Amino acid sequence: MQKNSLALKSIRVLTLASMLTAMSVVIGIFCKNFLDFGMGLFRITFENLPIILAGILFGPMVGGLVGGTTDFISYLMAAQKYPLNFVVMAGAISVGVVSGIVSHYIIKRHSSLQIWVSGLAAHVIGSMIIKPIGLYQFYGAMVIWRIPIYLLIAPLEILIICWMFGRGSFKRLFGSVEQRNSKMTYKEAIDYIHSINWTFCKPGLERIGELCRKLGHPEKSLNFIHVAGTNGKGSFCSMTSSVLSAAGYRVGLFTSPYIKEFNERIQVNGRNISDRELIELTEYIKPIADKMEDKPTEFELITAMAFEFFKRQECDVVVLEAGLGGRLDSTNVITTPILSVITGIALEHTAILGDTVEKIAAEKAGIIKNGVPVLFGGEDKAAQKVIKRTARDKGSRFFVTDYTKLKHVKATLDGSSFDFGKRKELNIKLLGLYQPRNAASVLTAIDILKNQGLNIPETALRKGLKEAVWHARFERVEKDPTVIFDGAHNPQGIEQAVKSIKHYWGGQKVCLLTGVLKDKNYEEIAKMLATVSDRAFTLTPDSPRALSADEYAEVLSAAGINATACDSIEEAYRRAKQEAANLGLPLVCLGSLYVYSSLCPLFGGEDEV
Repeated sequence: MQKNSLALKSIRVLTLASMLTAMSVVIGIFCKNFLDFGMGLFRITFENLPIILAGILFGPMVGGLVGGTTDFISYLMAAQKYPLNFVVMAGAISVGVVSGIVSHYIIKRHSSLQIWVSGLAAHVIGSMIIKPIGLYQFYGAMVIWRIPIYLLIAPLEILIICWMFGRGSFKRLFGSVEQRNSKMTYKEAIDYIHSINWTFCKPGLERIGELCRKLGHPEKSLNFIHVAGTNGKGSFCSMTSSVLSAAGYRVGLFTSPYIKEFNERIQVNGRNISDRELIELTEYIKPIADKMEDKPTEFELITAMAFEFFKRQECDVVVLEAGLGGRLDSTNVITTPILSVITGIALEHTAILGDTVEKIAAEKAGIIKNGVPVLFGGEDKAAQKVIKRTARDKGSRFFVTDYTKLKHVKATLDGSSFDFGKRKELNIKLLGLYQPRNAASVLTAIDILKNQGLNIPETALRKGLKEAVWHARFERVEKDPTVIFDGAHNPQGIEQAVKSIKHYWGGQKVCLLTGVLKDKNYEEIAKMLATVSDRAFTLTPDSPRALSADEYAEVLSAAGINATACDSIEEAYRRAKQEAANLGLPLVCLGSLYVYSSLCPLFGGEDEV
């Protein structure tokens, strides 16, 4: 993962400090021209506000620099009417230094108390003690009249600062005080999140409910599109988020698992949560979670962090992907989504969700809320019957994606074009024959949302679909030779990948690089892959649930594929790519999303990675 360099951080701080300096100078000029009621002694001015802000945000050094620079620029702009008063300058410097010392070394956690103490201390020391000493050189004893004025100005400035810290737009520009005072590193934050022991936790919504309550229920201030299903959830969420962003909404996106880096799981308008923001959230939530008697699971903690982040970012809508199942998934703590989506149903996690499609459908249907419209994007009739019945019981309108409206699909390795109903020549750059079908569900969902009052112009819809990116789903990562990565890891996903392989390369066989988890139906997967390949290299995914490369090679060989087990992911990719080049075949990597991040550094000449 790339980290922000110290130079870039310094440039950012310098830029924002310069903005605060300019703000202070402008405020000073305005107040001098319009709020001066007598020789400067009775002037009401708020030029200290940006200086105090600089101290709170960036510390005593930057605060002092902003204060001193402001005073010197004001002296120059006054055409040197008076000699440069170094004591008055020291007062301005002390305003920034004192506010920085209080907020960074005395009261380190952002709160109203921190702002009040920082602001009052800065005014008492800088404005009411040091500055009057300098002003005495010009005005003598009359300078005492400045003190009551500052007693009026100080609380007004502090109230304004408190209001600013409550605004999301201000936080997005300057960051928050927690970020400046962070003691935790990014690695420590990630280690804490992953360290939570969830193995023996009882399924249920009690823990996530308690955690959200202790956080002040951030989820209740958000509008959700809740998405569950066996396959296609990620692509659906990505395209939906892209369309809503193109329409001008501020869109949160919560998905799992991550592909390349953890931060991908929480996004706003296509931007991953930053390392600094993740640290801040972890520091904020950790003491609350640690005090819970029944501590939250890792996924529950991440879900709560996402809710809090989306609230702080003032998201208009959040596209929320469920993790496992639906009814007892931690994302199901939300009470009033604007749309519930179930992309499709197939047998998965049968030990947890049930051993029939109907039982799994019932678990997924647990996300349906009273009176909230439901979209089903699957085609299994038994599953549809269960979901439709649940929607009826909840008084929710039930919709299905009508795939008969999907026509004139043209799929190449550069993307797909298609018609859907009255909409003609739609384009996506996501590969895989299943992606136009996922897009059809997105289009159906968008029409439902439009009927609920969301303003989504057709131009934004087309732009959002075309610009959507979703890694590791039949993604072309190299061109010479052609290398495709697809995260298909269950029979239904492999079936779709096989269909895509047959479409793009006809009857030509492909070379495979593959690894699977031992809890998957890998024998059935091997039979499917044998229809498109007779040469494969196996690897062991980076997971405690992984099937070993040797075992998987034996399974593939039994299915009629000449399979070679490799000791490492690097060796497997090097040998598979060389074999594909020698045979003039494309290389398709699939079987587990856990492999993608390990392969990323090995890809060269990729399209999107």
